[in-house]
Amino acid sequence: MTAARQSVIMSQPLTLRIRPGESVRFPNHCVACGQPATERLMLHNRRGQLTRRLDAPLCADCARQLARRSGREEQLRRTGALVAAVVGVLALVAVVALVGGAWWLRGLLGALAASAAAAFVWALFRRRAEAAQLPETRAVRAAAQIVDFTWRDMTLVFADEAMATAVRELNAALLPAAVPQLEAGEPTI
Repeated sequence: MTAARQSVIMSQPLTLRIRPGESVRFPNHCVACGQPATERLMLHNRRGQLTRRLDAPLCADCARQLARRSGREEQLRRTGALVAAVVGVLALVAVVALVGGAWWLRGLLGALAASAAAAFVWALFRRRAEAAQLPETRAVRAAAQIVDFTWRDMTLVFADEAMATAVRELNAALLPAAVPQLEAGEPTI
């Protein structure tokens, strides 16, 4: 686990021609420390409504490290859930009491306001909780990342250059230079 505790210097970006639903091959070594992998680390990146997900190998020690939380992070998560629930209920009651009209319309508007208020408060607390993560947990999360994607490409970076090289070699057929370009007029499958 010593590699995950060192400062994180990212490898050169690795772009692979891979579409949603297709998979990237990884060596059976932890992306954070290089030990034999037994667990999975879910990598994801979101842009608007689109999300790309990928499972990277992780060892048991690094998986346990991901599960650990600082006292401040745990406090913010629990408090955030409680405050979001209270704000949601208050928003529901306020809208139902203040808005005129049919009972079903007041209930619908109250539910929408309650959902929006609770989601906003939860997002604020979640960001603060993420900022309070343990440094070791941040290092494991930063070991492999999806930094960019399109409908046909995914760009990854790794904290360990050896892991980046191994992934590049295992997925050589998916590198942009290795994928043949379609000639104009050729049908696509």
